[in-house]
Amino acid sequence: MYLKVYGLFLRFLQWSYLLFFNRTKPHIIMGSSAGTNVNGNSKALFMYMFLTKTPIKGYFITRKRSLYKEYIITYPEHFLYAYSFRGLSKVITAKAYVITHGPWDITPYKITNTKKPLVNLWHGFPIKKLGTDAHNLTENQKKKVLGDFDGLVVMSEEEKGHMSRCYHTKPENTWITGYPRNDFTFHRNKKILDKIPYIKEKKVLLYAPTWRDEGKTKLFPFGDFSNYKLEAFLKDQNAIMLLRIHKNELKQHNLEETSVLKICDGNVVQEISELLPFTDILITDYSSVYIDQLLVDKPMIFVPYDLEEFSKIRGFNFEFNDVTPGPKVETFNDLLAQIKRYLDNPKLDYEERIKIKNRFHKYQDDQSSKRVYQRIEALINFDSRKI
Repeated sequence: MYLKVYGLFLRFLQWSYLLFFNRTKPHIIMGSSAGTNVNGNSKALFMYMFLTKTPIKGYFITRKRSLYKEYIITYPEHFLYAYSFRGLSKVITAKAYVITHGPWDITPYKITNTKKPLVNLWHGFPIKKLGTDAHNLTENQKKKVLGDFDGLVVMSEEEKGHMSRCYHTKPENTWITGYPRNDFTFHRNKKILDKIPYIKEKKVLLYAPTWRDEGKTKLFPFGDFSNYKLEAFLKDQNAIMLLRIHKNELKQHNLEETSVLKICDGNVVQEISELLPFTDILITDYSSVYIDQLLVDKPMIFVPYDLEEFSKIRGFNFEFNDVTPGPKVETFNDLLAQIKRYLDNPKLDYEERIKIKNRFHKYQDDQSSKRVYQRIEALINFDSRKI
Protein backbone atom coordinates (compact mmCIF):
# COMPACT_ATOMS: atom_id res chain seq x y z
CA MET A 1 0.00 0.00 0.00
CA TYR A 2 2.87 2.36 0.87
CA LEU A 3 4.55 1.85 -2.53
CA LYS A 4 1.26 2.33 -4.35
CA VAL A 5 0.66 5.68 -2.68
CA TYR A 6 4.29 6.70 -3.15
CA GLY A 7 4.08 5.64 -6.79
CA LEU A 8 1.06 7.88 -7.32
CA PHE A 9 3.02 10.73 -5.78
CA LEU A 10 5.94 10.16 -8.17
CA ARG A 11 3.54 9.98 -11.09
CA PHE A 12 2.00 13.28 -9.99
CA LEU A 13 5.46 14.89 -9.93
CA GLN A 14 6.23 13.44 -13.37
CA TRP A 15 3.01 14.73 -14.88
CA SER A 16 3.39 18.14 -13.25
CA TYR A 17 6.86 18.48 -14.77
CA LEU A 18 5.66 17.46 -18.23
CA LEU A 19 2.91 20.08 -18.12
CA PHE A 20 5.34 22.94 -17.73
CA PHE A 21 8.69 21.73 -19.11
CA ASN A 22 9.90 19.84 -22.15
CA ARG A 23 13.56 19.38 -21.38
CA THR A 24 15.04 16.07 -22.42
CA LYS A 25 18.45 14.42 -22.32
CA PRO A 26 19.94 11.89 -24.75
CA HIS A 27 18.66 8.74 -23.10
CA ILE A 28 15.76 6.31 -23.25
CA ILE A 29 13.99 4.31 -20.55
CA MET A 30 13.43 0.56 -21.01
CA GLY A 31 11.28 -1.84 -19.02
CA SER A 32 9.73 -5.29 -19.30
CA SER A 33 7.31 -7.73 -17.68
CA ALA A 34 5.34 -5.10 -15.75
CA GLY A 35 8.54 -3.87 -14.14
CA THR A 36 9.06 -7.15 -12.29
CA ASN A 37 11.80 -8.67 -14.44
CA VAL A 38 14.82 -7.83 -16.55
CA ASN A 39 14.35 -9.90 -19.66
CA GLY A 40 13.35 -10.26 -23.27
CA ASN A 41 13.86 -7.78 -26.07
CA SER A 42 14.30 -4.81 -23.73
CA LYS A 43 17.14 -6.55 -21.93
CA ALA A 44 18.85 -7.51 -25.20
CA LEU A 45 18.59 -3.95 -26.53
CA PHE A 46 19.84 -2.55 -23.22
CA MET A 47 22.87 -4.86 -23.25
CA TYR A 48 23.68 -3.87 -26.83
CA MET A 49 23.51 -0.16 -25.99
CA PHE A 50 25.58 -0.62 -22.85
CA LEU A 51 28.30 -2.77 -24.44
CA THR A 52 28.66 -0.69 -27.61
CA LYS A 53 28.41 2.62 -25.75
CA THR A 54 25.80 4.07 -28.09
CA PRO A 55 25.45 7.89 -28.26
CA ILE A 56 21.97 7.60 -26.78
CA LYS A 57 22.14 6.03 -23.33
CA GLY A 58 19.81 3.29 -22.25
CA TYR A 59 18.44 3.01 -18.72
CA PHE A 60 16.59 -0.06 -17.52
CA ILE A 61 13.95 0.48 -14.85
CA THR A 62 12.48 -2.02 -12.39
CA ARG A 63 10.13 -1.74 -9.44
CA LYS A 64 11.77 -4.69 -7.68
CA ARG A 65 14.47 -3.43 -5.38
CA SER A 66 16.18 -6.84 -5.28
CA LEU A 67 16.63 -6.77 -9.07
CA TYR A 68 17.93 -3.22 -8.94
CA LYS A 69 20.55 -4.19 -6.35
CA GLU A 70 21.56 -7.21 -8.43
CA TYR A 71 21.95 -5.45 -11.77
CA ILE A 72 23.39 -2.14 -10.64
CA ILE A 73 26.58 -4.02 -9.78
CA THR A 74 27.13 -5.18 -13.37
CA TYR A 75 25.67 -2.11 -15.04
CA PRO A 76 26.56 0.78 -12.72
CA GLU A 77 24.60 3.97 -13.30
CA HIS A 78 22.44 2.35 -15.97
CA PHE A 79 19.85 0.68 -13.77
CA LEU A 80 17.00 2.53 -12.11
CA TYR A 81 14.80 1.75 -9.16
CA ALA A 82 11.34 2.96 -10.11
CA TYR A 83 10.44 4.25 -6.64
CA SER A 84 13.35 6.66 -6.38
CA PHE A 85 13.91 10.30 -7.23
CA ARG A 86 16.75 9.28 -9.54
CA GLY A 87 14.29 7.05 -11.39
CA LEU A 88 11.83 9.93 -11.56
CA SER A 89 14.51 12.29 -12.89
CA LYS A 90 15.54 9.92 -15.68
CA VAL A 91 11.93 9.16 -16.66
CA ILE A 92 10.87 12.80 -16.98
CA THR A 93 13.95 13.76 -19.03
CA ALA A 94 13.93 10.68 -21.31
CA LYS A 95 13.56 11.12 -25.03
CA ALA A 96 11.55 7.90 -25.47
CA TYR A 97 10.13 4.90 -23.65
CA VAL A 98 10.65 1.27 -24.66
CA ILE A 99 8.45 -1.63 -23.50
CA THR A 100 7.80 -5.31 -24.24
CA HIS A 101 4.41 -6.04 -22.66
CA GLY A 102 2.51 -2.84 -21.86
CA PRO A 103 2.68 0.63 -20.28
CA TRP A 104 2.97 -0.97 -16.85
CA ASP A 105 6.51 -2.09 -17.81
CA ILE A 106 7.61 1.34 -16.59
CA THR A 107 5.49 1.34 -13.43
CA PRO A 108 4.49 3.63 -11.75
CA TYR A 109 5.02 6.30 -14.40
CA LYS A 110 2.76 7.47 -17.19
CA ILE A 111 4.29 6.77 -20.59
CA THR A 112 1.28 7.17 -22.89
CA ASN A 113 0.11 10.53 -24.27
CA THR A 114 3.28 12.24 -23.07
CA LYS A 115 4.26 13.54 -26.54
CA LYS A 116 7.34 11.30 -26.27
CA PRO A 117 7.84 8.33 -28.61
CA LEU A 118 6.67 4.97 -27.27
CA VAL A 119 8.31 1.89 -28.79
CA ASN A 120 7.01 -1.65 -28.27
CA LEU A 121 9.62 -4.37 -28.81
CA TRP A 122 6.98 -7.04 -28.05
CA HIS A 123 7.74 -10.52 -26.71
CA GLY A 124 6.72 -13.21 -29.17
CA PHE A 125 5.71 -14.03 -32.71
CA PRO A 126 1.89 -13.90 -33.18
CA ILE A 127 1.22 -17.55 -33.95
CA LYS A 128 -1.77 -17.02 -31.63
CA LYS A 129 -4.26 -14.19 -32.01
CA LEU A 130 -3.37 -11.06 -30.07
CA GLY A 131 -4.74 -7.66 -29.15
CA THR A 132 -8.01 -6.75 -30.83
CA ASP A 133 -8.01 -10.09 -32.71
CA ALA A 134 -7.86 -12.32 -29.62
CA HIS A 135 -10.89 -14.57 -29.08
CA ASN A 136 -10.43 -14.58 -25.31
CA LEU A 137 -10.93 -10.80 -24.87
CA THR A 138 -14.27 -9.13 -24.44
CA GLU A 139 -15.22 -6.24 -26.70
CA ASN A 140 -14.68 -3.87 -23.78
CA GLN A 141 -11.19 -5.28 -23.20
CA LYS A 142 -10.37 -4.94 -26.88
CA LYS A 143 -11.25 -1.25 -26.76
CA LYS A 144 -8.62 -0.82 -24.04
CA VAL A 145 -5.84 -2.57 -25.97
CA LEU A 146 -2.89 -0.23 -26.24
CA GLY A 147 -1.91 0.61 -29.81
CA ASP A 148 -0.75 3.32 -32.19
CA PHE A 149 2.92 2.89 -31.22
CA ASP A 150 5.62 5.12 -32.63
CA GLY A 151 7.61 1.94 -33.19
CA LEU A 152 6.47 -1.69 -33.11
CA VAL A 153 9.12 -4.35 -33.73
CA VAL A 154 8.44 -7.43 -35.90
CA MET A 155 10.50 -10.01 -37.81
CA SER A 156 8.83 -10.23 -41.23
CA GLU A 157 6.46 -8.56 -43.66
CA GLU A 158 3.78 -11.14 -42.86
CA GLU A 159 4.07 -10.52 -39.13
CA LYS A 160 3.94 -6.79 -39.78
CA GLY A 161 0.47 -7.09 -41.24
CA HIS A 162 -0.90 -8.97 -38.24
CA MET A 163 0.74 -6.82 -35.56
CA SER A 164 -0.01 -3.44 -37.10
CA ARG A 165 -3.66 -4.45 -37.41
CA CYS A 166 -4.26 -5.96 -33.98
CA TYR A 167 -2.44 -3.10 -32.22
CA HIS A 168 -3.72 -0.33 -34.48
CA THR A 169 -0.23 0.83 -35.40
CA LYS A 170 0.52 2.48 -38.73
CA PRO A 171 2.41 0.14 -41.12
CA GLU A 172 5.17 2.74 -41.45
CA ASN A 173 5.63 2.62 -37.67
CA THR A 174 5.89 -1.18 -37.66
CA TRP A 175 9.58 -1.97 -38.02
CA ILE A 176 10.89 -5.15 -39.62
CA THR A 177 14.15 -5.45 -37.72
CA GLY A 178 14.04 -8.82 -35.99
CA TYR A 179 13.77 -9.31 -32.23
CA PRO A 180 16.79 -8.10 -30.22
CA ARG A 181 16.65 -11.18 -27.96
CA ASN A 182 17.26 -13.43 -30.96
CA ASP A 183 20.80 -12.08 -31.17
CA PHE A 184 21.47 -14.44 -28.24
CA THR A 185 20.54 -17.50 -30.31
CA PHE A 186 23.63 -17.15 -32.48
CA HIS A 187 26.13 -17.50 -29.62
CA ARG A 188 26.73 -20.24 -27.05
CA ASN A 189 27.13 -18.23 -23.86
CA LYS A 190 29.56 -20.10 -21.63
CA LYS A 191 27.83 -18.69 -18.55
CA ILE A 192 24.83 -20.89 -19.37
CA LEU A 193 26.98 -23.96 -18.82
CA ASP A 194 27.94 -22.58 -15.42
CA LYS A 195 24.24 -22.42 -14.52
CA ILE A 196 23.30 -25.83 -15.90
CA PRO A 197 26.56 -27.82 -16.07
CA TYR A 198 24.65 -31.09 -16.24
CA ILE A 199 23.90 -30.56 -19.95
CA LYS A 200 27.57 -30.96 -20.88
CA GLU A 201 28.21 -33.91 -23.17
CA LYS A 202 24.44 -34.53 -23.36
CA LYS A 203 21.83 -34.29 -26.07
CA VAL A 204 19.51 -31.54 -24.86
CA LEU A 205 15.73 -31.73 -25.25
CA LEU A 206 13.86 -28.55 -24.30
CA TYR A 207 10.17 -28.99 -23.46
CA ALA A 208 8.63 -25.50 -23.53
CA PRO A 209 4.80 -25.42 -23.53
CA THR A 210 2.86 -22.21 -24.10
CA TRP A 211 1.41 -20.09 -21.30
CA ARG A 212 -2.33 -20.58 -20.93
CA ASP A 213 -4.42 -17.78 -19.46
CA GLU A 214 -7.51 -19.92 -19.18
CA GLY A 215 -6.19 -23.12 -17.63
CA LYS A 216 -3.32 -25.39 -16.73
CA THR A 217 -0.91 -26.73 -19.29
CA LYS A 218 -0.53 -30.50 -19.46
CA LEU A 219 2.87 -32.13 -19.84
CA PHE A 220 3.03 -35.53 -21.51
CA PRO A 221 -0.76 -35.60 -22.06
CA PHE A 222 -0.70 -39.22 -23.18
CA GLY A 223 -2.60 -42.24 -21.91
CA ASP A 224 0.52 -44.38 -22.38
CA PHE A 225 2.92 -42.06 -20.53
CA SER A 226 5.43 -43.69 -18.20
CA ASN A 227 7.90 -41.90 -15.91
CA TYR A 228 10.07 -45.00 -15.80
CA LYS A 229 10.11 -45.39 -19.57
CA LEU A 230 10.97 -41.71 -20.10
CA GLU A 231 13.94 -41.86 -17.73
CA ALA A 232 15.22 -45.12 -19.20
CA PHE A 233 14.92 -43.69 -22.72
CA LEU A 234 16.79 -40.49 -21.86
CA LYS A 235 19.62 -42.40 -20.20
CA ASP A 236 19.88 -44.78 -23.12
CA GLN A 237 20.12 -41.86 -25.55
CA ASN A 238 22.59 -39.93 -23.37
CA ALA A 239 20.02 -37.13 -23.34
CA ILE A 240 18.61 -34.73 -20.79
CA MET A 241 15.21 -33.05 -20.88
CA LEU A 242 14.82 -29.48 -19.64
CA LEU A 243 11.31 -28.47 -18.59
CA ARG A 244 10.47 -24.80 -19.07
CA ILE A 245 7.95 -24.76 -16.22
CA HIS A 246 8.11 -23.55 -12.62
CA LYS A 247 9.43 -26.02 -10.08
CA ASN A 248 6.19 -25.76 -8.10
CA GLU A 249 4.33 -27.22 -11.08
CA LEU A 250 6.17 -30.54 -11.01
CA LYS A 251 3.79 -32.22 -8.58
CA GLN A 252 0.81 -31.13 -10.66
CA HIS A 253 2.25 -33.22 -13.47
CA ASN A 254 3.21 -36.14 -11.20
CA LEU A 255 6.87 -35.59 -12.02
CA GLU A 256 10.09 -35.33 -10.06
CA GLU A 257 13.47 -33.93 -11.00
CA THR A 258 16.06 -36.58 -11.77
CA SER A 259 19.52 -36.66 -13.29
CA VAL A 260 17.95 -36.55 -16.78
CA LEU A 261 14.79 -34.51 -16.14
CA LYS A 262 15.47 -30.97 -14.94
CA ILE A 263 13.50 -27.79 -14.35
CA CYS A 264 14.92 -24.91 -16.37
CA ASP A 265 12.57 -21.97 -15.92
CA GLY A 266 13.43 -18.28 -15.77
CA ASN A 267 14.88 -18.68 -12.29
CA VAL A 268 17.50 -21.08 -13.67
CA VAL A 269 18.18 -19.57 -17.11
CA GLN A 270 16.34 -16.32 -17.54
CA GLU A 271 16.39 -15.99 -21.33
CA ILE A 272 15.04 -18.94 -23.26
CA SER A 273 16.80 -17.54 -26.33
CA GLU A 274 20.12 -18.26 -24.58
CA LEU A 275 19.07 -21.90 -24.18
CA LEU A 276 18.34 -22.41 -27.87
CA PRO A 277 21.98 -22.67 -29.03
CA PHE A 278 22.40 -25.62 -26.64
CA THR A 279 19.10 -27.29 -27.58
CA ASP A 280 19.16 -30.31 -29.89
CA ILE A 281 15.38 -30.76 -30.07
CA LEU A 282 12.56 -28.42 -29.05
CA ILE A 283 9.23 -29.85 -27.85
CA THR A 284 6.25 -27.53 -27.54
CA ASP A 285 2.54 -27.18 -28.20
CA TYR A 286 1.79 -23.64 -29.40
CA SER A 287 4.61 -21.55 -27.95
CA SER A 288 6.09 -19.13 -30.47
CA VAL A 289 9.56 -20.04 -29.21
CA TYR A 290 9.70 -22.49 -32.11
CA ILE A 291 9.85 -19.51 -34.48
CA ASP A 292 13.02 -18.38 -32.68
CA GLN A 293 14.35 -21.96 -32.76
CA LEU A 294 14.24 -21.85 -36.56
CA LEU A 295 17.22 -19.49 -36.50
CA VAL A 296 19.48 -22.20 -35.08
CA ASP A 297 18.10 -24.89 -37.44
CA LYS A 298 17.30 -27.54 -34.85
CA PRO A 299 14.44 -30.06 -35.03
CA MET A 300 11.14 -29.49 -33.25
CA ILE A 301 8.24 -31.69 -32.17
CA PHE A 302 4.70 -30.51 -31.44
CA VAL A 303 2.23 -31.82 -28.86
CA PRO A 304 -1.06 -30.08 -29.86
CA TYR A 305 -3.21 -32.15 -27.51
CA ASP A 306 -5.99 -29.54 -27.23
CA LEU A 307 -5.70 -27.87 -30.62
CA GLU A 308 -9.43 -27.57 -31.29
CA GLU A 309 -10.22 -26.19 -27.83
CA PHE A 310 -7.26 -23.80 -27.84
CA SER A 311 -8.24 -22.55 -31.28
CA LYS A 312 -11.73 -21.69 -30.07
CA ILE A 313 -10.57 -19.99 -26.87
CA ARG A 314 -7.57 -18.06 -28.18
CA GLY A 315 -7.45 -18.51 -31.93
CA PHE A 316 -4.56 -18.71 -34.43
CA ASN A 317 -3.38 -16.28 -37.07
CA PHE A 318 -2.23 -19.16 -39.26
CA GLU A 319 -3.31 -22.67 -40.15
CA PHE A 320 -1.40 -24.49 -37.42
CA ASN A 321 -0.21 -27.46 -39.48
CA ASP A 322 0.98 -25.22 -42.31
CA VAL A 323 3.47 -23.23 -40.19
CA THR A 324 4.77 -25.85 -37.75
CA PRO A 325 7.65 -27.73 -39.43
CA GLY A 326 7.75 -30.89 -37.34
CA PRO A 327 5.75 -33.99 -36.39
CA LYS A 328 2.58 -33.68 -34.28
CA VAL A 329 2.53 -36.49 -31.74
CA GLU A 330 -0.52 -38.00 -30.05
CA THR A 331 1.02 -40.83 -28.01
CA PHE A 332 4.01 -41.15 -25.72
CA ASN A 333 5.51 -43.93 -27.83
CA ASP A 334 5.26 -41.67 -30.88
CA LEU A 335 7.00 -38.86 -28.98
CA LEU A 336 9.92 -41.12 -28.08
CA ALA A 337 10.09 -42.43 -31.64
CA GLN A 338 10.24 -38.89 -33.08
CA ILE A 339 12.92 -37.86 -30.57
CA LYS A 340 14.99 -40.92 -31.53
CA ARG A 341 14.46 -40.14 -35.20
CA TYR A 342 15.89 -36.64 -34.81
CA LEU A 343 18.73 -37.64 -32.51
CA ASP A 344 19.83 -40.15 -35.14
CA ASN A 345 19.53 -37.61 -37.96
CA PRO A 346 19.07 -33.91 -36.98
CA LYS A 347 18.87 -32.88 -40.64
CA LEU A 348 15.53 -34.59 -41.17
CA ASP A 349 12.79 -32.13 -42.24
CA TYR A 350 15.48 -29.50 -42.86
CA GLU A 351 13.85 -28.16 -46.03
CA GLU A 352 10.51 -27.73 -44.28
CA ARG A 353 12.15 -25.74 -41.47
CA ILE A 354 14.06 -23.54 -43.92
CA LYS A 355 10.86 -22.74 -45.77
CA ILE A 356 9.15 -21.49 -42.60
CA LYS A 357 12.30 -19.70 -41.42
CA ASN A 358 12.53 -17.73 -44.65
CA ARG A 359 8.84 -16.90 -44.41
CA PHE A 360 8.97 -15.47 -40.87
CA HIS A 361 12.54 -14.14 -40.56
CA LYS A 362 13.60 -11.40 -42.94
CA TYR A 363 16.91 -11.16 -41.10
CA GLN A 364 18.79 -14.26 -40.01
CA ASP A 365 21.73 -12.76 -38.16
CA ASP A 366 22.73 -11.36 -34.77
CA GLN A 367 22.23 -7.70 -35.67
CA SER A 368 18.59 -7.13 -34.62
CA SER A 369 19.53 -5.04 -31.57
CA LYS A 370 21.63 -2.79 -33.78
CA ARG A 371 18.79 -2.35 -36.27
CA VAL A 372 16.29 -1.54 -33.51
CA TYR A 373 18.66 0.97 -31.93
CA GLN A 374 19.18 2.70 -35.27
CA ARG A 375 15.42 3.00 -35.79
CA ILE A 376 14.96 4.44 -32.29
CA GLU A 377 17.82 6.89 -32.84
CA ALA A 378 16.27 8.05 -36.12
CA LEU A 379 12.85 8.34 -34.47
CA ILE A 380 14.21 10.45 -31.62
CA ASN A 381 16.16 12.73 -33.93
CA PHE A 382 13.12 13.21 -36.16
CA ASP A 383 10.92 13.91 -33.13
CA SER A 384 13.44 16.43 -31.81
CA ARG A 385 13.38 18.33 -35.13
CA LYS A 386 9.62 18.61 -34.85
CA ILE A 387 10.01 20.24 -31.44
